[in-house]
Amino acid sequence: MKKFIAKQSTKGQGLVEYVLIAAIIISGVLVALELTGYTLSEAYCRAGQALGSTKDCGAEKIYCEDDFASADNWSSQYGSWTNSDGQLCTSRGAKNFSNCSQNMANNEDYSIKLDGAQLDKGNGYGLFFRGTDMGSRTDGYILQYDPGWRGGSIIMRKWINGRETRPFAIKKMPGYDWHGEPHDLQLDVEGNTFTVTLDGEEVLVGQDDTYTEGGVGLRSWNGTKVCFDNITIGELSTKTGE
Repeated sequence: MKKFIAKQSTKGQGLVEYVLIAAIIISGVLVALELTGYTLSEAYCRAGQALGSTKDCGAEKIYCEDDFASADNWSSQYGSWTNSDGQLCTSRGAKNFSNCSQNMANNEDYSIKLDGAQLDKGNGYGLFFRGTDMGSRTDGYILQYDPGWRGGSIIMRKWINGRETRPFAIKKMPGYDWHGEPHDLQLDVEGNTFTVTLDGEEVLVGQDDTYTEGGVGLRSWNGTKVCFDNITIGELSTKTGE
């Protein structure tokens, strides 16, 4: 009996050792993936590609994109927008909404990237998000690149029934050179939190829970002269800082 028990104990001990070794290997793999910037799902995807899958691993899902080769994907509510050398431009106050973004009613969270935005004259421009009833009675939020607000600020407001409210988030930027150079603006819309990145640097975080979904638009005011190179609306990145 003692001999039998000893054999069973040895087998049980071997199984435990195998489990521990496997756990160590898995932990090492996860750490290696984290250090290289990959997620576990991406690793599975890469393995699938090696076996013949055509899935694009790690690709950001794009809901709406426009390189402004024309203004066909936009609806102007007022003012005049023109296309020049692949840019969407205006030289006075205007309000313009992306037609493709109005089909995003089920996309509560998204990331907006506005590339090559250059303000040459005037008090600024705005980026609507989670906007609904995209006309004279617009509801939603707007992010403003606004050199005319208290010496120059990045601000966020709500629009309620076509009227703008006081800002609920403000980043004053005294001394910033607002005009004459292109800038890349990114807005991450996640739950009730909205994060603004200007040329790769986080500049403002705002929070509000009034609106939960809706489309995207552009606005200018007070004789503004501004042009945009490209806009992309896609899923939120899962890799912070990338």
